[in-house]
Amino acid sequence: MPSELPDSVLPAPRIVKPRVRTPKILPIVAVIDDKALTEDGESMLLDQLVRRLPSMPSTLFAAQNGADLLSYLDNIFAVPYSSIWQWRTSDVSREMPSTNAKVKCIRKVTVAVQYFGFKNTDKRSGSVYHRLIDPVTMYGKPLTDLIPGNKSKLVLLLEWAVTLRDWCIANDLEVKPTTGGISAQLLTDPRFYDKPRRKVPAATNDRAREHLPGNHYVLTVTPSPEHEYRVTYIDQRRAHHYHAQLVHFPHANHLYAFGNFHNLEGYYREQPSSRFMGLYCLDLQAPSQGDYFSWLDDRQLTRQFIYTNELTHLLDMGYKVVGIRAAWGSTHRDTGLNKLAAWACTQLDEYDNAQWLKPILLSAYGCLACRADHAEAVFRLAKKGTERTIATGRRRLTGIATKRPQKLEPGIVNVIQRGMIEAATRSESIGLAQHLACHSQNVLQIYADAVIIETDDDRSLPLLPEPWEVKQTLNHYQPLSKQAFIADGMSRLPGVSHIELKAYNARRTIEHVR
Repeated sequence: MPSELPDSVLPAPRIVKPRVRTPKILPIVAVIDDKALTEDGESMLLDQLVRRLPSMPSTLFAAQNGADLLSYLDNIFAVPYSSIWQWRTSDVSREMPSTNAKVKCIRKVTVAVQYFGFKNTDKRSGSVYHRLIDPVTMYGKPLTDLIPGNKSKLVLLLEWAVTLRDWCIANDLEVKPTTGGISAQLLTDPRFYDKPRRKVPAATNDRAREHLPGNHYVLTVTPSPEHEYRVTYIDQRRAHHYHAQLVHFPHANHLYAFGNFHNLEGYYREQPSSRFMGLYCLDLQAPSQGDYFSWLDDRQLTRQFIYTNELTHLLDMGYKVVGIRAAWGSTHRDTGLNKLAAWACTQLDEYDNAQWLKPILLSAYGCLACRADHAEAVFRLAKKGTERTIATGRRRLTGIATKRPQKLEPGIVNVIQRGMIEAATRSESIGLAQHLACHSQNVLQIYADAVIIETDDDRSLPLLPEPWEVKQTLNHYQPLSKQAFIADGMSRLPGVSHIELKAYNARRTIEHVR
């Protein structure tokens, strides 16, 4: 396929460069409500901390409801230090399942505090800015879900902040208020990307983003409160890290679009190349006999967007390639993400799968599909912008909103690589379900990275390949939809409202009484 490139194509500039960071080790202060605790063990009231703040060195603050803390400080310092009191915040949007059947998801917005402190007009002495991290903003979970223990919340908050800071320092990463802010640094880490690389064209990323595999769900039984099962929950261990280690990714330096990629009309090639890595747009012919659990709709097999690492599975299922309309990818392999995934697994082993660490490492793959944005932020002091008041929880914060005039896409974005990881995870789950069905197992439900089968004491499970493991046996399992189920010891309820769950449990109770 390289021969198909015209001679006029010149090497693209390598603008995504490895970055060697030297982050500062900041002292830590944890704050909950009106109490504060320093890393040295000193306990004080919030009022005492406020009096010290103007003379404190740059510090890493950890707080629950951190934006509320900033609002409280702003009310105190905005007037007496009106010309030098400065802060910066940004909105953190997170897609959450909707309880409305007509709405796929909703956007939950929280406020991330990038920094706050005192701007010094004397350039020789510099400004003193403090960082702030908030477990709810960072993870969307309360602190007790991240660090279990019987200690006070203030002590747990301090321990989490110290552990996170020390881990970042050990890996030459800057502490940021979001998991994505930390993990994005890994995509320019010289341990994994030791040479500058090309930015993937935005048009290529946009095309691939439209066809990200997403989560694939299958339910083989009809949900009903009258039927419940005893099931075995089989899980892919570290699914994304596992596949990111093994997938052959196309290299950004040599990633191009081929064929009729503008209009997708006609074929430019009959069959795929064994050397090519990336994304195809092609036409398929369905197998003569339908295959169980296929993620394709056999009624519409034209203009299918298929990643190269899932194509072999489809061919094994009996699908045939009729022709290729377009392709986006390369015959040159990028091993940076493979190295990053292998390192992530060693970190999880070292930290015993810590709940505070897992989202940070997984966010690196999410950053591959970031969208272009205007880099919106709200400052207390800014030369231009529009006034904006933002809700911080119990309080409000008023500042100057600024944004870049044009949308820019981060250089680290590589949506095809993200899509290949999702495709590998989906294909792995479908493949195991097919394998179990061939061994007479009753497959009830398929998740993106899990398979649920009916437990049969008279029929043993076949040998499970990597990365599969039996997570647990569940009693009183009842599916609610393709995505949701309830059982003793585990429930998965995306898209299910509390009202719907309450009604379902009421019907379930009536059936049990009968």
